[in-house]
Amino acid sequence: MNNISLFEVARMLLSRNNYALLIHRHPDADAVGSAVALRLILEALGKNAEILCPDEAPAYLSFLLNPGERLAAKGCSAPREEKKQATVSEGRERKTYIAVDVAESTLLGCVWEEIGGKVLLKLDHHRTGKDFAQYNYTDPEACAAGEIVYELGKLLGVCSKEISSALYAAIASDTGCFRYSNTTARTLEIAADLYKDGIDAPKLNSALFESKALQTVRATAIGIQNARFFLEGGAVLSCFTSEMREKGGFCDENFSELSSALREISGVEVSATLVQNPDDPKKFRLSTRSKSFFDCCALCGCFDGGGHLRASGATVYAESPEEASRKVEEKIRELWKN
Repeated sequence: MNNISLFEVARMLLSRNNYALLIHRHPDADAVGSAVALRLILEALGKNAEILCPDEAPAYLSFLLNPGERLAAKGCSAPREEKKQATVSEGRERKTYIAVDVAESTLLGCVWEEIGGKVLLKLDHHRTGKDFAQYNYTDPEACAAGEIVYELGKLLGVCSKEISSALYAAIASDTGCFRYSNTTARTLEIAADLYKDGIDAPKLNSALFESKALQTVRATAIGIQNARFFLEGGAVLSCFTSEMREKGGFCDENFSELSSALREISGVEVSATLVQNPDDPKKFRLSTRSKSFFDCCALCGCFDGGGHLRASGATVYAESPEEASRKVEEKIRELWKN
């Protein structure tokens, strides 16, 4: 439940000078674009701001960042044997921490540990999650965190072509370039406003949707080839094992398109992908997508995950890929009946 209004958030941002913006692990365009836009807004107000994440941004989102900018916090990016010795960088204790597009603290991974859980403000749009900051603002009607940051920029009287470009990336990405059901009239009004700020939408769309790494295309093809359909073709499940991953030389970023690609198959209502963790074979990253009626958030909630109605994620724990796949299929069948 919100314990602060957006107007109060804007007033709070004016009252401090040193910020760290926290985004979730495996960051997507909404997380990166929203954080970049908020950082630019704060800098325009004369504030200092940096972005911290458990992971680096995917290569395809590098155009949103400053040249050479890295997002992974010191304790997260250190070699495995050095992580225990990594500490909060000097002066970071004096920063004000704001979580953007983070539904719950577990999504902050090592960053949560590094800052000691001292988050002043949470800005989010997911309809499931847990409040973990001193002040929490969530708007589940917003299609993306970018919508919330856009409204903040308006309240603070700050806008620029650079800010609008980052916001467009955030909003366009989370709406599938305005194709998904979370697109509202307000979303399109905001997009029109961003166009008026002079953004190069064709260039941004090309970077977001038409510049896939070859390894990502290969991983998607393998995932589709190994997918299994059930519920008369209405559901599809693909499991990417560590062995498949190692053989193809794939990284986490290469699996980002698979769930969406499976959903695009004619007749499919819900798609689910499982990617085995190479460092912990009993952990599987679950990603789900649906078209019209299946509740992905409810499915992922069965595994302590969540997200959006039509796009959610979770972690599945199982002894084998077969067991992980069976667990997910059973839950899909169970929820399908409802």
